Amino acid sequence: MNNPMNEISDVQSRSALQRPKKILFTSSLYPYPTLPNDTSLTDATGARFTRADGIFCLISHSHHFANHVLAQNISIPSVILEYPRWNDFTTEVKKGYDIIGISALPVHMESVLKMCTYIRENFPGTKILIGCYAGLALQAVYPDGGWKKYVDEICHGEGVEFMRRMLGEDTNRPIQQKLMPKGGGSPTFISKFPKGAIGFLVSGLGCPGSCDFCSSTSLFDHRRIEMLSPKDLVEHMYLYKKNFPDVTNVFVIEEDHFRWPDYLIKIKEPWESHPDMIESIDWFSFGSLDFIGAFVDKYGWDAIAEIGIGVMFIGVESKFADLLHYKKRSKTDPREVFSHLHNMGIRTVGSWICGWDFHNHTNIEEDLNYFVSLNPTYQQLTRLSPFPGTALWYQLKEEGRLKNVPWDDVHFWSGTQKNLGLEEHETLNYVEHGYDLLYRTWGPSMLRRLEVELNGYSYCMKSSNPMLHDHKSLFFRKQCGMVWTLLDAMERFAPNGIVRRRVKQTAKRYIEVIGEPTPIMEYLSKNILRLASDEYLKQLTNPSFYRPKTEPFKKYIYHKSSNGEQDIPYTTEWPTPPSFKVRKDMISENLRYFALEQMMRLKRSASKSKSEPVIDDYLMGMVSRRAFGFGL
Repeated sequence: MNNPMNEISDVQSRSALQRPKKILFTSSLYPYPTLPNDTSLTDATGARFTRADGIFCLISHSHHFANHVLAQNISIPSVILEYPRWNDFTTEVKKGYDIIGISALPVHMESVLKMCTYIRENFPGTKILIGCYAGLALQAVYPDGGWKKYVDEICHGEGVEFMRRMLGEDTNRPIQQKLMPKGGGSPTFISKFPKGAIGFLVSGLGCPGSCDFCSSTSLFDHRRIEMLSPKDLVEHMYLYKKNFPDVTNVFVIEEDHFRWPDYLIKIKEPWESHPDMIESIDWFSFGSLDFIGAFVDKYGWDAIAEIGIGVMFIGVESKFADLLHYKKRSKTDPREVFSHLHNMGIRTVGSWICGWDFHNHTNIEEDLNYFVSLNPTYQQLTRLSPFPGTALWYQLKEEGRLKNVPWDDVHFWSGTQKNLGLEEHETLNYVEHGYDLLYRTWGPSMLRRLEVELNGYSYCMKSSNPMLHDHKSLFFRKQCGMVWTLLDAMERFAPNGIVRRRVKQTAKRYIEVIGEPTPIMEYLSKNILRLASDEYLKQLTNPSFYRPKTEPFKKYIYHKSSNGEQDIPYTTEWPTPPSFKVRKDMISENLRYFALEQMMRLKRSASKSKSEPVIDDYLMGMVSRRAFGFGL
């Protein structure tokens, strides 16, 4: 049944016949609000996955992928603005667009309403669309059509079908997601401008689960919408391997891949038809504990590795599963899942939430320490946050437990709800304490990653599956060699003796599993140690040296007539020249890379007998392409 929000009015039907000439898709205005811990909303690794890792925190950049999926799947030429400043936005709008679509989150709402007001007042003939979770929030906060003051249509549900229906296009045409802009990250002392190492795809949207805090469940009306078939998903991944040699991971959006075991297992055959990709790339998946357990019961643990998964986001949420009342979290032991995955070389992103109604001073430390005991490779610790439009938001509104906070504070660390057993400041402090506790217990995420990937190499070498033994093992060998170069710095600047000992043990295990490091690796390690020392000194003498990461304004042009069939169906423009400081830093980094590359070549020539081609070729290739980074 079609959702009423997606029905086309008579006005829309007429506009579909008139065929707009061009469409503008845009993100909300930049700069974005910062998070409570003074990190960037767009920095997924720095603000979340490697938070509190000191100088080893990965600072990353990301993109507004939803707008690219829309632009690629309509026939009308379009322009995408990414991180526009006010002048960038108004300059582009003045060029005249029939339709302007804004994709945003609730935290961006203040700037979104400012954008809509400007369009309404100056270009009343332009149709304004809003999508993603900002649309869901707008419906909730301005019910009974009150939102029409700002926008003409809200996309409730899947956006490609919405746009095609509105434009009078074939809604059954296959969806494509060709080579969207890449994300990436690196410790800032290695690179302030890391090249993209992470691709992006969407396998499915929505979920029939009953998590009351989940915006996706509400936005897609408790159902899953398949965006790519298993075969198409793999072929889209292969485009990244074919075009971008530095991509090592593809982030695949889905609420819970393991809820759909038959879909997952169908990935195996097309994935194993690309052994060259198996040596270069793995992919990021999402899973909930009970559905991971059900998949394993049906297909076995090995099947997870055989379909190419390299990273898995797992919602642990709390130790006290019996108090959560969520169907995804009642049967399977988290410790068993994390242990099995780590032993196979699969990195984990563990998720924990602070601020459940049952949280109080008698159980919060127990809950947090249980999560720490899982030793996730990466982590996401947040507060329970009722986003407008979710079942949790409506429930707390009914109970009178919603706080009146500005839109800037509506995010994963929001203090929107009135807690029952903890003060507002305590929930935020426990989250920060949790990040710090993980770092001081297990070390930085890059150390944990090396430990897991050494397990992966051993697992593959023992496997009877030739795709794992002959090909995936090469992937792990290269990744282990790369992360090994951080060990000297991680030992020198470990937060305590516990972590320092873990670093030494990992260095010893590397030799046992893979062999002695090559001269190239040792030379690179010494350079990284020198850079890390400078960074550590800056952190000690001037803690305010760190600032939330800022994003440049970019413009993507989808011409349709000339480049629609190419692997990269858009052209990229940088309308705003970088500042003098940025240009200076970029030149300095390029010179450093150039000098490093020349010295590495000399080092390799002088020690050919000790070279290990698989690792050395990989490291030198990254340095020569100015792409030494760490992905996920």
